[in-house]
Amino acid sequence: MPVDPTLRRTLSARIEEHDRTGALAAAERALDSGATTISDLYETLSDLLVDVGSMWQRGAAEVWQEHLATGIVRTLVESLAARVEASAPVQRGSVVVLAAPEEEYHDLGLRMLADRFTLAGWRAHFLGADLPVAEAMSAVGVLGADALALSASTHFHRLALRLYVDAIRKAYPDLRIWVGGPAFAHEHDGWPDEMVLDPLAVPSPEEV
Repeated sequence: MPVDPTLRRTLSARIEEHDRTGALAAAERALDSGATTISDLYETLSDLLVDVGSMWQRGAAEVWQEHLATGIVRTLVESLAARVEASAPVQRGSVVVLAAPEEEYHDLGLRMLADRFTLAGWRAHFLGADLPVAEAMSAVGVLGADALALSASTHFHRLALRLYVDAIRKAYPDLRIWVGGPAFAHEHDGWPDEMVLDPLAVPSPEEV
């Protein structure tokens, strides 16, 4: 379904007013009424975070305001854990690990992506930000991962991600690896199309 503009305006207002409780209530009402889905809600939240980041870049918002907005969105996402599980396929066999590499601290988009994988039929393990490559390789082995999703927020992090991916590929040549995040939003020169994941088109395990 299309993103609900009314919900977007409501959530934007609640975030601008630093109203965590109001934002949670608005999201819950929209989901309960069928006005939005979890996937579309996450698209709305992602757009709102982009808006807040743009305001900070223009000097229209301070760092603490951006952090507070991010915290409200993170709380909202975590509050939906039971809904995500209830909406996911019962049978889930393939495993995906999601992580942000060293010195990459922006992982909220990746957290929402983990839920998108769950809804698409994967067993998703979100490992968060700033994960050393040796730890990522250990997790892939211990968790029996079939795929790995990595995120980069800037051009600098995208360059570092290349070495990260190369190291993992050497250890696990058959592992499916996806990359994404703001650093890949406009172009992905040097990265094959099949590696760059569209968060709005997460494939089911059967499609991989």
